[in-house]
Amino acid sequence: MSTFKCAIVTPSEQIMDDDVVEVEFPQWDGQRGILQKAAPFVGQLGTGKLRIRYEKGEDKVFMLAGGFAEMHGDRIVLVADEIIPISMLDATAAQARFDAAIAAIAEPGTHSPEARERLEHERRVASASLALAKSN
Repeated sequence: MSTFKCAIVTPSEQIMDDDVVEVEFPQWDGQRGILQKAAPFVGQLGTGKLRIRYEKGEDKVFMLAGGFAEMHGDRIVLVADEIIPISMLDATAAQARFDAAIAAIAEPGTHSPEARERLEHERRVASASLALAKSN
């Protein structure tokens, strides 16, 4: 199988820069899979499972939350707001994060649109972390 470059960075560090055969990630409007020679694009990342497949068949799996992706030539760059290897997710901690996110949304009072958006983002991230922790 033919490979292409995949780089994953956050605002503070480079996570990886490897030769891969497939990248599957959440976009804002659904899952997207990329193989070598994919058409150029720039897209907003969503929240959920990121799977990196290598030539020898092994996978790396992450929980990804927000950012953007750019495909140009034979290189995809994912700039992630938050990324955690699935092996580092703990179901108990993820459940506590999810419960806290739900409680914060349910608090009485008026939330500004910006606060509501932050709370909803935290709920989505907590939900994805919990689902991936349970699947691991």
